Amino acid sequence: MSTRPLDLSRHPLTRPFLRPAAQTAVRAAFLAGYVVLAALGWGRDAIPGVPDLHPRAYTHATTLLFWVFWFMGLVLVVPALGRAWCGVCPLGWVTDAVGRRGVGLPWPRWISRGWGALVVFGLGVGAVVGTQANLSPHATAVLVTGVGTLALASALLWRRSAFCRGLCPVGAVLALYGRHAPVAVGPKDPGACSGCGRACVATDPQWRRSDWGRWVWFHRRDRGGCPVALDPSRMDAAECLLCLRCLRRCPGENLALWWGRRPSSGDLGPARAVFLGLLLGLVTLALYRTWPAAEVALTPGVRPPAWLRSAWMGVAVPALLLAVPAALGRMALRLGGRPGSPPAGVRPGHASRGRPFRWRSVLAAFVGPVLGAHGALALVKLNAKAGYLPYLAYDPLGAETYLAVHVSRVLAKPDLLLPLAVLRWLALGILGLGILGGARVLVRRWRNPETRQEALWYLPSWLLVSGGLAAALWHWLGG
Repeated sequence: MSTRPLDLSRHPLTRPFLRPAAQTAVRAAFLAGYVVLAALGWGRDAIPGVPDLHPRAYTHATTLLFWVFWFMGLVLVVPALGRAWCGVCPLGWVTDAVGRRGVGLPWPRWISRGWGALVVFGLGVGAVVGTQANLSPHATAVLVTGVGTLALASALLWRRSAFCRGLCPVGAVLALYGRHAPVAVGPKDPGACSGCGRACVATDPQWRRSDWGRWVWFHRRDRGGCPVALDPSRMDAAECLLCLRCLRRCPGENLALWWGRRPSSGDLGPARAVFLGLLLGLVTLALYRTWPAAEVALTPGVRPPAWLRSAWMGVAVPALLLAVPAALGRMALRLGGRPGSPPAGVRPGHASRGRPFRWRSVLAAFVGPVLGAHGALALVKLNAKAGYLPYLAYDPLGAETYLAVHVSRVLAKPDLLLPLAVLRWLALGILGLGILGGARVLVRRWRNPETRQEALWYLPSWLLVSGGLAAALWHWLGG
């Protein structure tokens, strides 16, 4: 484990904020806000007499706070705080408590491997695109209520926090982006964990009897333990929820919350690799919609329709950029493979095919550019819409604000917080930092003899992704 110079869990400036009481208070506040936003948005969308389909998109508290401040804010803070949101998430808090009293079934493989979050993310993106939930308070309220219902149902059925482990799409996004975050839970002395009884992550199951008249049933209640069953001594730090429960339960006080770790160097799992492709498609589509000429030029066909351009830029292009180098590299290794004993982890029947092509190890280099482009988009969104925030103090439902700004014009439309000349370079700087982080991962893969060929095969694709995102952002903000 890399050197971590600062122990946040014992630093006098940060230690008070990491205490259980403070964490519980923040979770309770977010839970109350979650319920209030869902209630405020339910049934509210159109304004009588206004022809706009979604007039309250940025004047209603639900859409403004959820899609602009929370969702875009997470993307901007994850490089510095990692998955800190998971540590104060109200859904994680509730599902963890409910899961200890539920049926307690073991997780299916599709949950523990992350495929469930991929399905939920795809359904969520489809719902947002189909219903324009990001512009509709009612659709947003329905969406967050559905996600909350799914979280509670999973907690009642499976053990611990199955929702956080493999169903939460936000957690899956943060697990990818958190690979570049400097925050991680880890041991002070890794050797001391070898002979430990794992009290930091172990659960204490207890069987309870409940009766209601003639009906009697028994259920298991788990206490303590990591809600997503991770071992701090050998886990991928990007998968940690930063709930800090293991830190507080460690009998030898050998665990700490560190600041300054290096980006995660582990390979991406299959579900995470597909997730990365989806995020790359969404970011590419969002940027190139601001550059119609390039979007049309890159899409095959004469005057391609809008749906074809969206499918090509959002699905086909990312899939080709991520999959073609893997296919070509595997083919090259098979044609020039060396016979002999298979490497560790390869079935004996594949010995004649040479070593495996570890393409998912190099895909981690694409996380940085995608995170940088997403962060630039989030900054632009916040800069354009944050000015509506003061209006929520007297009109959280947004109807009066919309009429005052866009109809009677007694209120001025909020201006940009930062001028374009400043915003342009900040956004490009965020993207540049993301590209630099991805370049560092790619260089480490090239320096490793076991993954050097993979890095060389993926270098053109990585350059196309980084250069294409930078060109689209520059055309949007600097053209």
